[in-house]
Amino acid sequence: MELKKIAKTLVAVHSFKTSLSKINDAVGVKPMQIMEALQKQNLEPNAPQIWNYIGCDGKMESEFTLEICFPVDKKGSDTKVIVFKELPPFNCLSYIHNGSWSEFGKVYVKIFSEMGKTGAIPTGINREVYLNCDFEDPSKCITEIQIEVK
Repeated sequence: MELKKIAKTLVAVHSFKTSLSKINDAVGVKPMQIMEALQKQNLEPNAPQIWNYIGCDGKMESEFTLEICFPVDKKGSDTKVIVFKELPPFNCLSYIHNGSWSEFGKVYVKIFSEMGKTGAIPTGINREVYLNCDFEDPSKCITEIQIEVK
């Protein structure tokens, strides 16, 4: 785990309310919709997807805001599917997870346990940056988990 400062990032974002128990409904479907909206504007992502969790308390049924973000080089036109915005700079503890997303529950417990030892105070915003997605062999997935801290 390392302390990082992430620069502001221009993104095309699709934002909605969900819970951890329903989040799998968005996997694959929402990103495809975002890509289609970008392609209609002749825009391409310039970095991996960022899933921005706002107000997620780790409980399966608690509702929170999820922003699925695709970094882009330039701003396009807002639509019903995407809005362009700049994610602000982000001070975080970063952890690289190699393996299946189904292991995230254990990974987050480990991260927050380590945070407690350092005295870092989370803000309630977490990000997952999907560096490598492999739906056929989840053991090959690489995800950077970022926990914003004060």
